[in-house]
Amino acid sequence: MSNRGEQALLKQSTVLMFAVAIAGIVTGFVSGSQSILFDGFFSLIATFIKVLMLITAKLIAKESNQRFQFGFWHLEPMVLLIEGSFLLLIAIYAFLNGVFGIINGGREIELGLVILYAAVFTVVEFAYFFYVRHRNRTLKSSLIQFDNISWLVDAMLSVGLLVSFVTALLLKQYGHGEWAAYVDPAILILLALSMLPPALKILRPALRDVLGMAPDQLDDKVRTVMEEARQAHGFDDYISYVQKHGRARFIEIHIVLPADYPLQDVATLDRLREEISSRLGEADAARWLTISFTGDRKWIA
Repeated sequence: MSNRGEQALLKQSTVLMFAVAIAGIVTGFVSGSQSILFDGFFSLIATFIKVLMLITAKLIAKESNQRFQFGFWHLEPMVLLIEGSFLLLIAIYAFLNGVFGIINGGREIELGLVILYAAVFTVVEFAYFFYVRHRNRTLKSSLIQFDNISWLVDAMLSVGLLVSFVTALLLKQYGHGEWAAYVDPAILILLALSMLPPALKILRPALRDVLGMAPDQLDDKVRTVMEEARQAHGFDDYISYVQKHGRARFIEIHIVLPADYPLQDVATLDRLREEISSRLGEADAARWLTISFTGDRKWIA
């Protein structure tokens, strides 16, 4: 994966999202639409999150140092956890705002302006979402993958706004203007509910990484490889530990050799390490693999 390409795409995404945020906030104030204003503030918060992601990508590209000896991989899930938490809080706020809007009799808004806003940004945001997804097929960046969720959410918000405001316009034209005032708070509630799935999609894996929970798929793969190696080479026992921080995988394996194991030299152990490593998959900068050997079980207790 090209970290330079990742950073360039994150920079581009940040600038564009900031432009969307300003447009949404200005349009929301001018039209009096709380849902448009909400869309703008969502984009503004997404911009700040993208800045954090860009900083994280730059740190990950750096070499480890004395203070951070395993690099800066742990920052990635922390940023994603912040993003997911903000999305969840925004959704709760928007839901309550919409409920109180309906209770208070709805809101009158300038429909012509908000329909134009929603139509333009529906096209722009969906186009950029598919563009980033296409680019990330080459980059294969988890940061960009989760960052792109904000563009999908924003695009879906714009679609919801467009449909709702067109509906409100039709209600007015066909003599049901009293119901049109309830469209803005109603769509705010629907938008809030629609944000919950993407927020949870980001929060779940990020929370697992921050808490240091073992990734099941990686754990199963390591155990499968080690069971095969145990049968093939006659190991007495082994113990393995796995952990994941963002795209970084940490694998630790301790193997107990029998007392009569035919160990000729250190190169024999290196060949075993190489075999196990290749079976675990292609090595890269994000994989930290430790394989140790002992003849005493106390060292794996």
